[in-house]
Amino acid sequence: MQGFVPSTFTTTVHPFPSPTTPHVCAYEVGPQNARNALVFIGGLGDGPHTVPYPRAIAKLLQENPSLDYSVFEFRLRSSFSAFGFARLADDVADIAALVKYLRGLGKQRVVLMGHSTGCQDCMEYTAPPHNAPSVDGYILQAPVCDRDAIGLEMGMDKLDETIKTAKQLIDAGRGHDRMSLTQLPEFMRDTPISASRWYSLVAQDGDDNYFSPNLKDENRIDKPILILHSSNDEFVPHQVNKEELRELCKPNIASELSGTIPGATHRVEEPEAENWLCSTVTKFLQTIE
Repeated sequence: MQGFVPSTFTTTVHPFPSPTTPHVCAYEVGPQNARNALVFIGGLGDGPHTVPYPRAIAKLLQENPSLDYSVFEFRLRSSFSAFGFARLADDVADIAALVKYLRGLGKQRVVLMGHSTGCQDCMEYTAPPHNAPSVDGYILQAPVCDRDAIGLEMGMDKLDETIKTAKQLIDAGRGHDRMSLTQLPEFMRDTPISASRWYSLVAQDGDDNYFSPNLKDENRIDKPILILHSSNDEFVPHQVNKEELRELCKPNIASELSGTIPGATHRVEEPEAENWLCSTVTKFLQTIE
């Protein structure tokens, strides 16, 4: 945003071991020595502190010490421009390593909060093959189908042509080859993206395709979950019924606090929308036992 001057803030740095990302650190903001942890996972191109509202949540938690939560962000293998080659499985390995570290610190409750593609990470975290450490709840903010979002930018016909190219490279054993810049949407042309990653991201049967309206796969999440859509999300086609995505949850799992954030765009950068989001998140955390 032109003219925006970020304010400084204090964070506690936690180096922790990860099987996929060397020298990785988690950054804690909010109440010191809190017994519980809210772990924030950003979307494509995000990294620690690129999304503003986790710090607003941390500030509200600071003002409500009885909740006893602090907020953690960290650099995944896929953070920033690395999402073009890293897989959801890599993210799960990083998240699992952090959860294990937090449990080792004695954290009683650990809740994962995904934004955008971070929501796919939360879903992937529950996949049985990963055998990831248990957490106590999930928050999905701005869950979107990347295929639909990128299709808005490129047009679905052009997108399907790029998927065919990616599949040909994969079948030829060249899945690590970089997709041509002309086959990517303009906002991704400064990021190297492999054929395998592109297919995973945008194909109907891709690993990342958790939130397509056409999918009715059984949801594996068996812990409390808060689902928050942005009312003016620029990456969701108008014809998509956001409410229907909650039907992918098992009965009685989605929190009654789930809903649409009034006046919010994808990253919830509007002050009133951010306040609504932060308040709803803290109310949800109060319900987790």
